[in-house]
Amino acid sequence: MTTSRYNTFGYILIFIFSSIGTSIYAQEKGTVKYWKVELTGAVNTYDGWEIEPSVTYQPVRYIGLTMGLLFCNPINESGFIGESQDKQWYWSAVDDDNGSYLFALRPSVLFTSPSIWLGEDKDYALSFSISPGITIPLPPNREFNIEYFPQKPGAWTAFKTEHVKNKDATFVYYHLRSAVSLEIDDSIILSMGYTLSNFDLYGGSRNIVIEGRKLNPERHPLMHSFFIGIGYFF
Repeated sequence: MTTSRYNTFGYILIFIFSSIGTSIYAQEKGTVKYWKVELTGAVNTYDGWEIEPSVTYQPVRYIGLTMGLLFCNPINESGFIGESQDKQWYWSAVDDDNGSYLFALRPSVLFTSPSIWLGEDKDYALSFSISPGITIPLPPNREFNIEYFPQKPGAWTAFKTEHVKNKDATFVYYHLRSAVSLEIDDSIILSMGYTLSNFDLYGGSRNIVIEGRKLNPERHPLMHSFFIGIGYFF
């Protein structure tokens, strides 16, 4: 009698999970779309902004491979300045954004949850995703020019120009992105989320030595980014 009850309970569980699976499959089925293009914009803890276009290939509905190209820049970058050892000159980087990374590749793996369908006609689908990946700065070592000016009032003409270059920078960083997405009409995706990374925005210039001293730009153990995005399935 006990064995019969366990068997009956087992059949009920199988029926329930089969029904759930069939329901999810029925909701998710339709025209198969393997590709997604997306554009996101973000702000981060370096007081910087980010723009990232990306392409995702999803051979399976819930798993995909993404390649993004990150463009980032500090909002209030004041550039690098310093003083010569003999106190006769001061130096300044030619451009304000010389020390920070501007571009990076971002390959990642995308894991997406089953959709929760909303609306009377099921036109809206809410889902959650996580994307572990790596960030590869381009190029990893920064180089730029600095100009020397006399320590005199009204001296605005550079006396000489020197080219400096970093070495031994970190080539690969990690990141983990999470997002909540709303899919509209089975094609348009609106998303918002958060990215955690050890990406050092000034990692390409930390080993540059000028006048016997290394540059000492702002540094955070982890970079936090908050983004919004729009995408399209096809």
